[in-house]
Amino acid sequence: MKFIGVREFKQDAIKYLNEGNEIVVMKRKKPIARLVPVRDKTPEMIFLEIGRVLNDAGVSEEEALKALDLARKEIYG
Repeated sequence: MKFIGVREFKQDAIKYLNEGNEIVVMKRKKPIARLVPVRDKTPEMIFLEIGRVLNDAGVSEEEALKALDLARKEIYG
């Protein structure tokens, strides 16, 4: 975990984000944000990938939620 000031983060954001480590951004010696890398095969990554695929296919949010609800009813009754 790396602690950096807001100004430093703004100047070198790409560098810090590409390092892939957890970052705590500080403002006046107080933490204001914590950036955590997204890891492969986590629920977050799976949802992001599903969202990207649906978006690329032109599926609206409403259509995706309807399909999810139908699948849920099919599985759980």
